[in-house]
Amino acid sequence: MKNITFRQSVLCAIKGLYFGLKTEKNYKYYLGINLVFFLLDFFYLKVDLSTWYAVILSSAGVYGMECVNTAVEHLSDFATKEEHPEIKATKDLAAAGVLCFGIAFFLIQGIAIGKYFCG
Repeated sequence: MKNITFRQSVLCAIKGLYFGLKTEKNYKYYLGINLVFFLLDFFYLKVDLSTWYAVILSSAGVYGMECVNTAVEHLSDFATKEEHPEIKATKDLAAAGVLCFGIAFFLIQGIAIGKYFCG
């Protein structure tokens, strides 16, 4: 059923974020890593505004793609419990989306750390 109001849509999205955090261990790992880097960036590295933009966008991308990956996995598992090459490829592609944003996040953090130590 389609949500009637914007508020209902936002509440459903928040429920989805909560579900992902509650059920997906990788989501928890990303959140923990993100928190460590946030504290490092804010208190130690004191990164500039453009780096914050990049960190926020890459972090949001990781979380968003993790939600999409979880949705693809749940829908695929609902469709069939049997192994199927197309479903495997679909799940692998969704996981690759998370990986791409994860790589971007770590590259951005590496650049921030390198900039701090190398000037």
